[in-house]
Amino acid sequence: MNFSYNCFSEKGEVSLPDKVFTTSCLEDGFQPIVFLDSCVCLHIIKVVEHKRKAQGVNIQRILALKEYIAKYPETRIDPFFAFLELCSQKESFDFEKFEDFRHRIDFFTQVPIKIFKSFNYDFYRDFFVFRRIPPMKGDPMEPVNQILKNSYCTLLKIRSLATKGLTKSNAEYNIDALADWMTNELNIFRGAEYKLGMNIFGGNTEFRKMIGLDNKPKDVKKKLKGTAWDMFHSKFTANSFRISEILQKAIYPFFLTSDANLFKIFQNFSIEIVKDGGENFVTSFVMTSDFSYPHLDDTFIEKNNKKLFYLFVNRSNHQHLFNEEKVDRMISELEAENNIP
Repeated sequence: MNFSYNCFSEKGEVSLPDKVFTTSCLEDGFQPIVFLDSCVCLHIIKVVEHKRKAQGVNIQRILALKEYIAKYPETRIDPFFAFLELCSQKESFDFEKFEDFRHRIDFFTQVPIKIFKSFNYDFYRDFFVFRRIPPMKGDPMEPVNQILKNSYCTLLKIRSLATKGLTKSNAEYNIDALADWMTNELNIFRGAEYKLGMNIFGGNTEFRKMIGLDNKPKDVKKKLKGTAWDMFHSKFTANSFRISEILQKAIYPFFLTSDANLFKIFQNFSIEIVKDGGENFVTSFVMTSDFSYPHLDDTFIEKNNKKLFYLFVNRSNHQHLFNEEKVDRMISELEAENNIP
């Protein structure tokens, strides 16, 4: 049985970095970092708290991860972006929860492996602050706020179009409408969300769940915001250029997750369009599809690729200016369209 989580880098699905790769990275001035998704973090926290009695957790996966950490201490394990997601679900950032979660992950990474594997520990008895956490200054969500809001807004638009019909006859109209809306209304072309839209409108029904199309209205907002975070994790924590720009450090990132489905969106690209956005790295690239859509034929794909190519050539010098007030208004309008309470 395979007890490991799924690991991804900018090369696609990969194994966790071994000593040879880690040594090579460090010699080249890059720090290999394994970013954990929110689900992996919660699994670790449950095992630290409840040991063998932890519910809804594959404990063997956690033990395998602990063994990896013990074997390859040069590779950093980082839950920071997962913590941003887990601690920002209320109106204000929950600093107390952030610190509490941080202590438990620190305990997991630093407690001796023999003690952890035997479960012969008590977090409340044994824990002391291994590394004092400096107080966070300002709003920790500020660097990612515009990315998440633009993503959530786009997911709302995709769902709004989807509720009007997902038949083959609607596919081309929906895809064109999404591209035009991002270009003219949102004023930023979201490549990953566009790929998701193409999958949904193009007849790949397994992606419908990512926009909560069959969810009850009260659950839709949580689902869409969760997908926006998934988009963020997959694009930023497995992309060395973007994450290095955000953190201002030379990093080679990996992303560890319990759910590999999202990464199907980023696989098998036939065309990649790269735009040098300079410091405006948010709009630096878009990737097209692998063309495997039941509702779309070759004629439309060719026409659509040409449209995207000229769109990005014409917008090559466009600098995105985030208008939060406008995006908030668009979000409110689209939530109403989607009957979200």
